[in-house]
Amino acid sequence: MSTTPEFQISYGNLPNATPSTHASSDAPLYAAIDAMVAPLSSEEYAFIARDSGERHVLSHHVLQSLDQCREFRSIDEHVARVTAVVPGLTQQDRIRKGLEGLASTGLLISDQDYLNRLERSVETEPRSLHAIYIRACDRPEQLQTLLDSLANYERKFRVARPIVLLDDSVEEKNRDRNRDQLREFARAVGNPVSYVGPAERGKLRQRLAKAVPHAATSLEWLLERGPRTRRGGGGRSWNIALLLSAGRMFALLDEDFRFPLHRHADTRPGMDPNPASAASARFYRRLDDALDAGEAEEQDPFEEHLAVCGNRLGATITQADYRIDRESLRGINLGRLEHLRGDSRILYSLNGTCGSSGAESALWLYQLDAESRAEFWADRDAYLRNIEAQSLWYGWLRAKPATQAYFSPFLFDNREMLPCTNPDGRGEDGLASAATQYCHPGSLVMHLPSAIGHAQESSRKRSDVTMAPLTPRFNHFLRDYVSNQVGGAKAHDPRRRMNLLGELTADLAHSDTATMAASLNEYLGFVRADIVERLQNQFELLPDAPVYWQADVRQIVRNNGNALLKQGAPRLADWSEGIDEQGCADAAREELLDMAQAWRDWPAIWDAARGQGERLIGGL
Repeated sequence: MSTTPEFQISYGNLPNATPSTHASSDAPLYAAIDAMVAPLSSEEYAFIARDSGERHVLSHHVLQSLDQCREFRSIDEHVARVTAVVPGLTQQDRIRKGLEGLASTGLLISDQDYLNRLERSVETEPRSLHAIYIRACDRPEQLQTLLDSLANYERKFRVARPIVLLDDSVEEKNRDRNRDQLREFARAVGNPVSYVGPAERGKLRQRLAKAVPHAATSLEWLLERGPRTRRGGGGRSWNIALLLSAGRMFALLDEDFRFPLHRHADTRPGMDPNPASAASARFYRRLDDALDAGEAEEQDPFEEHLAVCGNRLGATITQADYRIDRESLRGINLGRLEHLRGDSRILYSLNGTCGSSGAESALWLYQLDAESRAEFWADRDAYLRNIEAQSLWYGWLRAKPATQAYFSPFLFDNREMLPCTNPDGRGEDGLASAATQYCHPGSLVMHLPSAIGHAQESSRKRSDVTMAPLTPRFNHFLRDYVSNQVGGAKAHDPRRRMNLLGELTADLAHSDTATMAASLNEYLGFVRADIVERLQNQFELLPDAPVYWQADVRQIVRNNGNALLKQGAPRLADWSEGIDEQGCADAAREELLDMAQAWRDWPAIWDAARGQGERLIGGL
């Protein structure tokens, strides 16, 4: 081990302190590298860098000083921090020299060196879009609006991308209308189109079952409505898109989306590295105002997303629109940037939303940033309108990488196996993203600073759901369970990881009733306690908030707190109101077993689909 030069004075224990000095923005920023620490004696410690494995021997007071330099700040700011927490210490020059020594040995990394380590050369192999998939379900008027707006884009950019309509409509008359609209789109615009309805889903299932006979039961559940279908959901069409595009990249739209994409006037170039930064919201009186908010994208949105999706992070940040500015690192603890690695592949890219919110609840509106919050509660009439989240712009003002997505992506990199999701119920997108992180650890999703129009068939009253105790759906429960397993698998092959995830899910399913009920109760307690804590913190930080906002926050906290203390059946939102504890355990067990078997069968199913390529959709 190398022995790092140490300061000439012991600092003692260094509690948190905020430096009073704020250096010029031109000054380099430094942060202590992440490391494992092991005591060698009462005064010496082994300091082992996590990224390189390089080892150093540090004295106790040098280690304490490094602990105060975790955030990216200038040397002057670090000196001020150390000085501020050690009474009577005035030897700032000696402290500065010691910190500069730590920087020279690499224990403090500069902002520019950190960014240089992230960057990777641009890949020369071009990425292309296999098709645009559209999920439809009994809303032909919304589909017509989407196709009309998509036709304008295809004409504007003189492209004719393949369109695949995944029609999960229950009513035959709606399927007929959807099919006719797709044909008219093809005649008017010239795009090649394919229609996948019940008959085509049946053919797809039979074809894949012939190739993978042991997965026949899973295929029926994953792809078709049938006796085992519990409730509606977009997961069936999601799974079909993954199979028809296996080995390629694709885009996914819902029938109530519409083009063009918009950027808010406040958006700006660059990438936001801070994992704690939240999306922004802007509010409007009418839905049409929200749909037209900001400026329409002038670039082809599919090509813009292709520049990011499927790329490595280190290559993406070399593009002018996605560079990480040095100053944006200021104040961020280096340990919180572990998800940013140059080799990390971006498997999903996402847009924000302008128009109607896609969420059932509007709890997220009570945790907005200051600027968004000012619009949200501007006056009582605006507040009462805005809590329904029916007319807004919601998205990121700069590109934002993350480890998981909580709503549907726009582009998918399905060149390597992406996992299937639950065909039943809402929340299939977040579940799929959690499973992706499990199978492809270190992969990323990228939120772009654009928003796609979203106009539902009718206004929805979200405030009732918002005020009621938070009751997640089954897919939310399973999503969070999967997220807690991330990092446990050691295999490199995502197929082995997928199989292990199935085994872990089956293990939970085979627990006894008491254990299953305890797991559900623990989960409900956690999510409700979390929202209580978050909103209480917001309440305390905003003593001058309008009284109507305060009253609603109190009510939400009270309702969730009462539910947290109440003993009863651990019911998830998908299950009936009168269900008892045994019924909850049985319902969870049944759904977990289906999902476990599907995850175990999926690698063979996906490989069979990839092997058939274009012949798979051509034969439907």
